[in-house]
Amino acid sequence: MSMSQHRGSMNQIVDRVADINPTKLGWNLVVGVVRLYELCSQSNPADVYSLEMVLQDEQGDRIHCSIPKGNIVVFKTLIRENGIYSMRNFIVKGNNNLVKTTGHKYKLNFYMKTCVSRLPSDTFHLNPFSYVPFPEIEAMVGMNRIHLLDFIGQVMGKENAQDMVTKSGQQSKCIALYLEDLEQNRMKCTLYGESVDKVISFMDKPENEPVILVAQLFKPHFYLNEVSVQNSLYASRVFFNPDIPDVVSFKNSLMKQGERASQPISHIDRQPQYSVSHELSAGAFPVKTIEEILNMTTETLCWVVGTIVSIEVGATDWFYASCKTCPRKVKENKDRYFCEYCGKVGFNPPLRYRLNVVITDGTGCVNVIIWNQEAKLIMGKPAGDMRDLSKSESINSYPKAFDSLLERKFLFKISVGKKNISTLDQVYNVIKISDDVSLIGMYSSQASSAEIEGADPSVSNLLAISGQTDNESDGIGVAVVSLSKDSVMESNSDIGLETPAKSTGVEFVSNSTIMVGMDSPDVQGSSNKTTRRGAGKRKIE
Repeated sequence: MSMSQHRGSMNQIVDRVADINPTKLGWNLVVGVVRLYELCSQSNPADVYSLEMVLQDEQGDRIHCSIPKGNIVVFKTLIRENGIYSMRNFIVKGNNNLVKTTGHKYKLNFYMKTCVSRLPSDTFHLNPFSYVPFPEIEAMVGMNRIHLLDFIGQVMGKENAQDMVTKSGQQSKCIALYLEDLEQNRMKCTLYGESVDKVISFMDKPENEPVILVAQLFKPHFYLNEVSVQNSLYASRVFFNPDIPDVVSFKNSLMKQGERASQPISHIDRQPQYSVSHELSAGAFPVKTIEEILNMTTETLCWVVGTIVSIEVGATDWFYASCKTCPRKVKENKDRYFCEYCGKVGFNPPLRYRLNVVITDGTGCVNVIIWNQEAKLIMGKPAGDMRDLSKSESINSYPKAFDSLLERKFLFKISVGKKNISTLDQVYNVIKISDDVSLIGMYSSQASSAEIEGADPSVSNLLAISGQTDNESDGIGVAVVSLSKDSVMESNSDIGLETPAKSTGVEFVSNSTIMVGMDSPDVQGSSNKTTRRGAGKRKIE
C-alpha cells in the first residue's frame, strides 16, 4: 500500500515528524516504531514507570514518544517494535531529557485521547537503523548536538572485560571495542552491563568472517580530546553480524578490499587510567596559576603547580570510615556499619583519606582536599595503616608522617565548583596529583612564560605548574566510574563527613547509564581551620 493510498483511506492529512511543535494536540502521524522499551523505577526495577518509543516517519525523521504508566495497559499489547501505525493526538513537550534518543526539539506523550491503529507492513519501507558515519559523530560532539544514534562498523580490536562499580554501588562490567568503517575511520566503542556478556559469548565463537557490529541508540562521549561511543542504560542495543541487508552490503564492500575482510580481531592492552603526561600533552585542561583559579567565573577542571605549606587537619578529621562497596561515609557502631547510600551493612569499615592542605604558587594560596587514592600515592600507605602507626602519638594533632609533605611541590588537578565561584568558600577538590619532576619543571616553565610575562624573576619560579594524575573525569568535568572500588570516586560521592571542624558534601552527577562513565563532580568544602601540628605556613622567599 502506498502512502498516498493510505492518506486517501484516512481522508486526513498526514503530518511530518519534522513539523511537530506545541501549537496543537491533533497531530496525525504515520510512523514506524524503531525502538520500544520499558523505563523502570530506580528504587524498584520490577516497577515499570513508562513505555518509551522512538518513532520514525517515511522521510526518516525521528521523535521520542512516552506512554505514561496509567496508559501502559491500554497500548502494551497493541504496539510492537518495527510495526507501522497511525497515531493521532499527543501532548507535545520540550525534549529536555538527560539522555535524548533523538535530535528533535520536541517529544510526544500519550494521553487519554491518543488514538493508535495498526497499518499494513507495506505502508512504507521502515529501516530501524539510521546510521551516522564516524566523522559525523565527531562533528556532532564538536557542535554539542549530542543525542543517541545508530552506527555500523567492523570490530578490529578489543580490550579485556573489566569489573566496575556503578554509581549506585552495584557490581558490573565494561569492555572496549575498536571499530572501523568502510573508509577505515576508527571509533572506540565501550559497552557496559549485560551487553558485555553478549560480546564475550559472541567473540568466543570461531568465526572465519569479519565481525560487524550494529549499534542502535548509542551515546557519543568526549574524553581527553577523543570521541567515542557507549551504550545507555535502557534504549541501547547491540547486534553482531545480524542477518540484515545493511550487514550483507557492508561485508560485500569489505570483500572487495581483500585482506581486510579476513583480518583477525586484535587484543589491545587497556590504556592506563593514570596518564598525566598524555592528558597534559592533549591540552584538555589548562595550566593555571592560583590567582587565576581564585578569579574563575565558570565551573571547570584545571591544573596548577603548587607547594604544600600547611597541613589543615587535626587528630581525627584526616580520615573517615567508608562503605566497602562505595566510598561514602558510613554510620558505625561497634565495628558494624550501615551505608545510607547503597544500603549495605557490614563489619570493620575501611578508612579513607580526606587530607586538607594549603598550597601556594607565589600568586596566592588555597585550601585543597586530597582524597583517598591520591593521598595513598603520595603517602605510600593506606589510611588504616597510617592511623595504626600514629596511635602512640599525641591525640591532639595529625600523624607526624604528614609533615613529610610540607614544602613538597606537586601537580594538582583541581575541580573549580559552583560553590567555589558563588561563595567565599575556597576549599577545592584535588582530582589528580603528580610528583613527576620533569612534568613539574616543564609546565612550570610554560606557565611562567605564557601567563606571567614580565613578572619579577624571584617570584616567577614559584608560579603555577601543572601536571596530571589519573582521575576519571572527562573534558567537561563529567565523572567516570572507576573500575575499582577504591578510587577517586570518593571526591564525587555524597560522603557527608561529620568532623568537628569541616564537612564536605559532594554530589555525584550521572550522565548515563551504567557509567563508565559517566558525569561531573560538584565537590564542595569548608574553609574552616582545624588543629594543626604547629607547622603553620612557611614564608615564601
